[in-house]
Amino acid sequence: MTAHAETHAVETAHTSYGEMEDPRIQAAVALKFEPSEVHDFEMADRAAGQMMGKLLAFLFCVLLFLMTGVNIWMINNKAKGIDPQAPVGIQADAGHHAEAAHH
Repeated sequence: MTAHAETHAVETAHTSYGEMEDPRIQAAVALKFEPSEVHDFEMADRAAGQMMGKLLAFLFCVLLFLMTGVNIWMINNKAKGIDPQAPVGIQADAGHHAEAAHH
């Protein structure tokens, strides 16, 4: 901040924004931040928060889609008599042993 801005920071804040009720603005002025800098920071913070919200919503939708797909796959395999949670080689052996027992 320039020396000229430091000497007139409080005056500029009161003349351009009128009476400030927000304690964050008052604290920022006390720390030698311009009200426009505080406003820019708040806008950037809001934009970052919105982007994080969109990212989390997208990831939630992707995970929901994947979980739905897995559930549909498991239901379809259960309906066919295939246990999706059984080890790979067990089902073929069980079918072969069942056929051998009937002969």
